[in-house]
Amino acid sequence: MLDKRKIISYSFFEPLVSLPSLGREWDVHRGAQLRYWYNIPAVILGNSLTYPDYITRMYVTSNVFRNPLSKIFDILSDHVEIVEIDMEYSLTEPSILRMKPVWEDFDIVHVKDIDSIPTEIEYRLSKSFEESCCTMYTLRSHEGHWYLPACMLAGLSGFKPKEIPEDIKLASFDEYQQKAHKRYGCDQDLMIQVFCRDRTYLEEHFYDCEAYDKRRLQGFKCKSCTGLEKINIEPEIQEVFD
Repeated sequence: MLDKRKIISYSFFEPLVSLPSLGREWDVHRGAQLRYWYNIPAVILGNSLTYPDYITRMYVTSNVFRNPLSKIFDILSDHVEIVEIDMEYSLTEPSILRMKPVWEDFDIVHVKDIDSIPTEIEYRLSKSFEESCCTMYTLRSHEGHWYLPACMLAGLSGFKPKEIPEDIKLASFDEYQQKAHKRYGCDQDLMIQVFCRDRTYLEEHFYDCEAYDKRRLQGFKCKSCTGLEKINIEPEIQEVFD
């Protein structure tokens, strides 16, 4: 049964500029324009199996529906909420939309990338975060994820919105969005700018996870997640990860 207080949120939009012109040299598939489409079924169905009590929502720009592959949203409509957004953009501005639930009536909000299927370490971290006293987290899964500007990952983070003071998260999504620049990576830069600016607050309320033995210190004092291996995973969910 869905718990309407928990959500996993994504943004999906047609790129207007090809990835090779924006860098990402580490990404061997950066030129594949259909790469995100092929992950959508795995992401949606993977969430329905591993996070059955969560809402999965995708904020989708209107131009996406011109693609014949958009029929997948109708096919999987029982497992995902689609919110169509009509907006003008030039680079990655629509990626910010996945943050909208932080200002809605949710207890737990996870924001993720559309090309990231559920993994066991993400699942363990999400459960550990729910039980923690922290109000936001990030999962640093690459050796380049450290200090600024990668101390918090736009597609590997989560929040307990109702527990975050308004002077930290701001009063509304509109106020949050207005602070964004219009360059590539605006979503992550904005997240760090807003949620990581009060270092005193982060010491007790930010939950940091270094995955896959990436021994890089965080750029500020915070709580480090430990004991993920002790998190209980139900057999039917563990089977999905195996």
